[in-house]
Amino acid sequence: MNFQVICRGADGPSRRLILLFAGWGMSPRPLEDVSMAGYDIAVVWDYRDMSAAWLDEVARYDEVVLVAWSYGVHAAARFLSSHHGLPVTARIAVNGTRFTADDRRGIPCDIFRATLDGLSERSVTKFNMRMCGGASAYKAFAPKAPERSIDDLREELASFDTAPAPAIIWDKAFISDSDAIIPPANQHEVWRDEATEIIHIDSPHLPDFNALLRRCLTDKAHIRKRFHKAELTYDANAGVQLTSSSTLIDMAARHITSPVGIMLEAGCGTGRSSRMAIERLHPQKVILWDLHISPQVRELAAKHPDVSAIDCDAETEICRLPDGSVDLLLSASTVQWFNSLRAFLLQTLRVLSRGGIAAISTYGPDTMHEVHEAMGSKCRFPSSESIMKMIPKGLEAVACREEHVRALYESPLEVLRHLSRTGVNGLHAPGDDDSSGARAVISAYPTDSDGSAPLTYHPIYLILRKL
Repeated sequence: MNFQVICRGADGPSRRLILLFAGWGMSPRPLEDVSMAGYDIAVVWDYRDMSAAWLDEVARYDEVVLVAWSYGVHAAARFLSSHHGLPVTARIAVNGTRFTADDRRGIPCDIFRATLDGLSERSVTKFNMRMCGGASAYKAFAPKAPERSIDDLREELASFDTAPAPAIIWDKAFISDSDAIIPPANQHEVWRDEATEIIHIDSPHLPDFNALLRRCLTDKAHIRKRFHKAELTYDANAGVQLTSSSTLIDMAARHITSPVGIMLEAGCGTGRSSRMAIERLHPQKVILWDLHISPQVRELAAKHPDVSAIDCDAETEICRLPDGSVDLLLSASTVQWFNSLRAFLLQTLRVLSRGGIAAISTYGPDTMHEVHEAMGSKCRFPSSESIMKMIPKGLEAVACREEHVRALYESPLEVLRHLSRTGVNGLHAPGDDDSSGARAVISAYPTDSDGSAPLTYHPIYLILRKL
């Protein structure tokens, strides 16, 4: 397999990598405009040889997000199954499955054989036209089409292992309803059992990767900046979050049956949930993590010798903890920003002591639906049903509940000010350098008959016990 970094972070190499497995016949050329703030992007292509001489370069990153497209899904599944230990969080499949030639779960066998037998310059052009969704889209694609010979493409197609790749669980599977290469029904047949979330998109086989990445990944540097900016205004404006933290700790207390030795909090914010947990649960030692440690948390740690606070990304830092080293993992209103809650829960299972508790609150897909409606976007937060599918064997869900909280503000402008003061959204709000997004949202925001502006939160609470 070939490997090439096509994009580095604006401020130099990132600590995070999107590893994009391209489809058959591809090269980096068609993907050179793909970017995602906060990430380097590397393309893998040409599967005639499945060795990965570039493995050490990938292993240097703190986080690797795996994105696999078309035949790249098959190749990526084989790669992951052969190379354990990489810091992979999210696994995202796009218009492909772990099957190559398969009448129900991949490309129909007759089409696969006909493509191989009739391969020519003309047939490749027709394939690419179907991949792009028609002649008009192909015209834009043609100047950046891969420069590979027919012999190259024939060898790659002939070398595909028609046996399915090993089954692995993917976080998200995107299926283009207009896919003219791999039938959408065949993709759905696989993903209903092998993906925690299936997302249908209006796209040809070749999607808009920039839009797709922004839909399902987090720019963690931006999140850090937003919460840093809001650290002095957060407590006075985050009433819903405070209530959710209190509810979560109350639920955890009902299921903790022995003294808590080590408590780890992932996403301590301004330390309000930390203080509540310390006062209610009396842990012997407390470890607090966040992308940015606020002055309030530093003050808390300075006053209590058994409390330590560490600036880090909890989603990747948890991989460094020893097995069975945590008695209580607490995370309030944080994991919705993670790229893979599924991977985090697997690590939670590993680091919890036997009988240990994980108390986690997050937000569901109805959260801020008014803002998303005004922006013409969709919420990326998973439903409680999807979250339950992510819980690994060995963790028992002893409690799960969700609720809807509707807050009212005087106007859409006040909603955006609330979001800015709590740092909970990446939307450009008043006070940001670019407020054009805010103006568009204000004009399209759904209001009540009296002109007031509602804002919905959809908290989900989970109490998990390690068996």
